[in-house]
Amino acid sequence: MRTLFFHLFLAATLHAQTPALEQLIEVRSGTLPIILTVPHGGTLKPNNVLARRYGVTGMDANTAPLSEMIIEELETRYGGKPHAIFARLHRSRLDPNRDIKEAAQGEPTAEAAWHRFHESAQKACDSVMQKHGYGLLLDIHGHRHIDQRVELGYLIKGEQLKATDTELNADAALIASTSIRDLDKRSPQSFAELVRGLQSLGGLLEARGFRSLPSTTKSNPALMAGYFSGAYDITAHGSRDGGTVSAIQVECPWNNLRDKPENQRRFAKALAESLGVYFEIHFGQKLK
Repeated sequence: MRTLFFHLFLAATLHAQTPALEQLIEVRSGTLPIILTVPHGGTLKPNNVLARRYGVTGMDANTAPLSEMIIEELETRYGGKPHAIFARLHRSRLDPNRDIKEAAQGEPTAEAAWHRFHESAQKACDSVMQKHGYGLLLDIHGHRHIDQRVELGYLIKGEQLKATDTELNADAALIASTSIRDLDKRSPQSFAELVRGLQSLGGLLEARGFRSLPSTTKSNPALMAGYFSGAYDITAHGSRDGGTVSAIQVECPWNNLRDKPENQRRFAKALAESLGVYFEIHFGQKLK
């Protein structure tokens, strides 16, 4: 009898230690044709959720507060909020930016959280497409590469970015394999301009004080410098495989961006302002 009571007590204790699924993956509805996904900013490490055994487990520090500021700046400037999905589980417990096998590694709670993250992201994309007909998903990350630039991932490898503009524009297979496949069809500019021209997202951020890659000043990464071209989130929810929501992985450097709240705020304002110009030029629509 004592053994039974002990196991019941232990089960109840473990259950109490696990936050509700809604707390592990926070989902917010929005009104703008923008979705923010924040997969690596979580801090929760429930004792009864087993740690991942392989893969990257370090969090992207300060991406959660940075994303909160982006939401605030978008609302201030355009009068509406983006949809937002925050993974609150620490990356040592869940990596939503990977397929479920690597992301959760068989841990039931982590698997449930992974499903909530991606089902919510897809619902947000569906809502945006139904309401607006088009949209943009930004997957917010942090990096500490030697070259401290904002890295923008479109599912174009660093080696592929070494191609000339003429070569990029002529590579139909490459364009079709990117997370901005639909946006390329909408934009009046060439594919190369959309990716690294003056009015690309990188170009617009450069004009507002944030060195970016790819952009007019840095069309491709230097040898051994590192560059994140995008992973699971923008592959699953961008327009590569259909739909009219395009996606960009936004990798934020530590220095002069994520390191201090004042720098986070500067970037949030620069990104919000850039997105207004970006939507007007490439989507042909004003955010406001």
